[in-house]
Amino acid sequence: MPDATTLRIAIGDYPHTLPLKRGEIASSWLKLDFVEIKPMHKAFKPMVREHAYDASEMALVTYLQAKAYGKPVVLLPTVVAARFQQGCIIYNAQRGKLDVGSLAGKKVGVRAYTQTTGMWVRAISTPWRPSCAVSSCKRGQ
Repeated sequence: MPDATTLRIAIGDYPHTLPLKRGEIASSWLKLDFVEIKPMHKAFKPMVREHAYDASEMALVTYLQAKAYGKPVVLLPTVVAARFQQGCIIYNAQRGKLDVGSLAGKKVGVRAYTQTTGMWVRAISTPWRPSCAVSSCKRGQ
């Protein structure tokens, strides 16, 4: 029998990945060499720019940008971690309620559109939804 193929892989610690990482799920023909990176988003850049791993967890927006710039990455349609982005929006409660309708005509700041959260905020507040038309700026503008 030939030697097992080894893949260098960067994925986070989640209830559904821990059995793999602890070796509770194993194969005689495939070995996984897990690279521990915390926080996990620090693995995205080396994966896209240097192909530092054979496989890596990656934010969807990072993947989309990599493809837009011609990087040879392939998306495996597997959700490793997901969350609703609403909890990432913060605001000054003294200015009243916050909902999509109250954002119309307002300026919304995001840290960067290179993050999934920033892209999500922009998407829910785009002009194609007239009641949501807002102007947006990145930090420092």
